[in-house]
Amino acid sequence: MEFTEEQIREYTLPMRVKTYDVGPGSCMKLSVQLRVCQEISERHLESVGMGYTAMKEKGLVFLIISNAATVYRLPKLGEELTIKTHPLGTMGVQFYRDYEFWAGDELLIRVVQTCVSAEPHEHKILRPKVFLSYGVFHDGKVPREEKVDKIPPCELPELGKREIRYSDIDYNDHLNNTVYGDITMDFLPQELRGKTFGYEQIDYVSEAKLGETLTICGGEREGGFLVQGWHERGLCFSALLR
Repeated sequence: MEFTEEQIREYTLPMRVKTYDVGPGSCMKLSVQLRVCQEISERHLESVGMGYTAMKEKGLVFLIISNAATVYRLPKLGEELTIKTHPLGTMGVQFYRDYEFWAGDELLIRVVQTCVSAEPHEHKILRPKVFLSYGVFHDGKVPREEKVDKIPPCELPELGKREIRYSDIDYNDHLNNTVYGDITMDFLPQELRGKTFGYEQIDYVSEAKLGETLTICGGEREGGFLVQGWHERGLCFSALLR
């Protein structure tokens, strides 16, 4: 099946900020921002015949490596939004994609996401050419200025423990990427919970599985607040808010 360049280059989804999308300040929660990105990317892939189920049958799934958001203003309860997503190309083994949250002509949030393609069961990373060989998306090279740098491991004070529960697990049999947003906010100091951050980055370093317990550490770093989760295999995730 042939798809137009417009279908491949951009996908748009209208949405209304619902009552369960917001926190105490009536603004969109971090985890909801991540859910919106997850949903629109899946819909874009489905629209060109490459959704999760179809690709898993072909021996391929996507695993998110990082989400890095620049926040100009958080969406508010009841706002009508237009979400846009664009595949940006590849850098090394990683695919880059962006997401834009618009309220009319106002850009509220831009997220740059990196991910890798992997084998569905063992999650062995595949070269980008495996996905690109299906001939729908192009192998453009991502500009250097879009690069998302990894957050390094740090020695930080322990903030608490977080057990991975059944409701946290997604169709890839690990802690869903959106739940890390809630974990991050749950372990922020009280004085930071109502703050609007202009930059939010979460790196997904090592999968968290059902029944594991994460040790959550955090503290001030890089001009913001850094939360890191550790399991027995090492660093699981890093989240920097500033």
